[in-house]
Amino acid sequence: MKISVITVSKNSARTIGRTVKSVFSQRNVQVEHVIKDANSADITVALSKAINPDISALIQPDIGIYDAMNQGFFHSSGQIIAFLNSDDYYIDEHVLCDAVVCFKNNNCDFVYGDIRMVSLTGEVVREWRVGEIGEEGLVGQQIPHPGLFIRRTAFEKIGLPFDPAYKISADLKQQLIMINLLKLKGVYLNRTVVVMETGGESTNSFASYYLGWKESVRAYNEVFGRGGLFFVFKKVFSKFKGVKVFAQLTHFGK
Repeated sequence: MKISVITVSKNSARTIGRTVKSVFSQRNVQVEHVIKDANSADITVALSKAINPDISALIQPDIGIYDAMNQGFFHSSGQIIAFLNSDDYYIDEHVLCDAVVCFKNNNCDFVYGDIRMVSLTGEVVREWRVGEIGEEGLVGQQIPHPGLFIRRTAFEKIGLPFDPAYKISADLKQQLIMINLLKLKGVYLNRTVVVMETGGESTNSFASYYLGWKESVRAYNEVFGRGGLFFVFKKVFSKFKGVKVFAQLTHFGK
């Protein structure tokens, strides 16, 4: 069972090395790593290929991160799909093997785990524990997309992987369709799988948080017609679980 890891990049030379190394070092699993690069002006792609010559690089313009993710998806060939940001990395070399074993043992549509959020200096600012998702689906929560692994066949039911009209919350809309609406089967991989660096599109300012909340309301209402504001209210307060408040405030926007 092959797993395709899709990484979207643009001028990511500072961090892409550790991202590629973390994928390249995965053990006991067949991996395809796709780099979807938006014509970087730095050495992002060259550095990636120097670490892993077998990387499949797709270099072309896009209209945003979710359009880029969609392009990477259609360029990939694995039975299992994962999206790993260019400043994130797998926490150890057994993550993808553990995910594949979960798929084989449970005949499920998706597998998901937890992530650790760190500052630019490596200080832990949040342990994002997802936990088991009940029959009611997502209730004021979501799965961090780098910790989510989805069967390619599930996307045939979802449709386009991500709605490119969104800037921050297309991953939430995808999950609401997949989990709450279609009731696809998921299995919780009860461990941390990804280290995520803060300061990305959704965490770099209060304006980003506000846009994320606004888009989350929109995503919920587009899928279910109403109830988005209540969902996001619960989602905002659920973020306090696992947050190291002092570290979060110290490194906010950095």
